[in-house]
Amino acid sequence: MVVHVPRFAAVLRVAAFLAAAGCASGPSLPRGLQIEPGQRTTVRLMQVTTGQVFTLQNASSGSAGAVYSDERTDQLTKVLTDAQLQALLDVFTDKGMFVPREASVPPDARDALVVLQGDRRWVWSRRLAGTAEIELPFHEAKAYFLSLYNQATAYHGNSGNSRTGDDRPDLKAENDRVRSEAAAAKRKLEGIRR
Repeated sequence: MVVHVPRFAAVLRVAAFLAAAGCASGPSLPRGLQIEPGQRTTVRLMQVTTGQVFTLQNASSGSAGAVYSDERTDQLTKVLTDAQLQALLDVFTDKGMFVPREASVPPDARDALVVLQGDRRWVWSRRLAGTAEIELPFHEAKAYFLSLYNQATAYHGNSGNSRTGDDRPDLKAENDRVRSEAAAAKRKLEGIRR
């Protein structure tokens, strides 16, 4: 398994630049899928092993406020400008996503990138452990997705409608529990020392 770190690092620098710029400017990339203003385009990163699904969708398909206040919206959904999401799709095109791919996520997949637009769906999955050279384009596309996802801020108004179904944690109760356990451990340690 050979990884071309300089090439991967260069892609990450370009991705960070495009994400920070918030627009599709930068290196000219091929366009395999065009965002249609007003039509929802969704890009998901599915981590099959953990069950987490991170979602990005275009702003023109619904205002960020409407998306974040809708209790049916998954807590891991974030809204990007159409230009930011288009830049992501252009990177996916450059890396080969829109050539014929799987119709669904295969059972042996570790991660998958899924693009949904209207009734069309593209799936691109990673099956091998580590960063195998044959899957390097997937890893580069995933890194760009995560760069955009991590830079986006979401203000969900619902109280815990995440994909896992868990409510938001009670941080005060968790803090009290940790303090109580720490005090008990300290008493036990002092008892052992005597």
